[in-house]
Amino acid sequence: MKLVKICYEVNYYLKRIFELENKDNFYEALITWYYQITKSGKQGINLKKKRKRRLIVSMTSIPSRIEKTWIAVESLLRQTYKPDNIILWLAEDEFYDVKLPEHLKEQQKRGLQIRYCENLKSYKKFYYTALDYQSDYVVTVDDDIIYAEDMLEVLVKTYRKNPKGIVCHRSHYIEKYKGKLRPYNEWCSYEKRKHIESKYCYQNFFTSGAGTLFPVFRLKSEIFNREAFMEYAPYADDVWLNFCAWKSGLKTINTKGHFGYIITIKSSSDKGLFKANLMYRRNDEQIRGVLRHLEVDINQYL
Repeated sequence: MKLVKICYEVNYYLKRIFELENKDNFYEALITWYYQITKSGKQGINLKKKRKRRLIVSMTSIPSRIEKTWIAVESLLRQTYKPDNIILWLAEDEFYDVKLPEHLKEQQKRGLQIRYCENLKSYKKFYYTALDYQSDYVVTVDDDIIYAEDMLEVLVKTYRKNPKGIVCHRSHYIEKYKGKLRPYNEWCSYEKRKHIESKYCYQNFFTSGAGTLFPVFRLKSEIFNREAFMEYAPYADDVWLNFCAWKSGLKTINTKGHFGYIITIKSSSDKGLFKANLMYRRNDEQIRGVLRHLEVDINQYL
């Protein structure tokens, strides 16, 4: 068993059985040390087999996290199922005078692509790659997570068993009451979902950062309507992506496993977006706006 996978297993049982806090700092230090002493020049992407539909991993970062982004990238370069590309999107207005870490430059030799783009906030993670690879699969990930070595393999295997919709490693469960959605912070969050039945349903609200596989070729073009998503859900890409998936007739399935107990990378990142969305109920405002724009009647889905 690989080191990161072992850490995931240990973290799972500490959290579930002993209710201990996530020891992310320890795991981060251990795994970072392991990555540094096992440096490899091996390619981290698929160069051997031509696939009918490619699998592209897409992520973004911000200046305050860029020094540690290489750790997440390294976990992606060491996957048991090799992606066809790994793309890191950086906003031009944020990185015009930022020197990239040497670790990231070295990883470019092993398959990482670094591309600069207009700043679409969190949408950078999905929008640009999906637009470029509309006939393929896109897996969205975050820059502050260390991924288990089989993260992509599990996504792909789950999809292949029943290729109906979107596959994720982490999701909330949408709750409604008397025909209306409950407030976002009253949904059953992934932290509380102890027994997840691995089946497709509209109630699964994927959180794209933990690893979410999109069959882009099955999504309706409205998902690329940047004017709409920047107007109705500028701070909530997951809201826009989930309900656009509904309109495309795609349900979401959550993989079986311990991926809800992710190992995160500590950084000086700004938590303001998360706090604003929850504390000021911005998610609820954006959900209402997106549902109106897409003309979604939740009672037709839930």
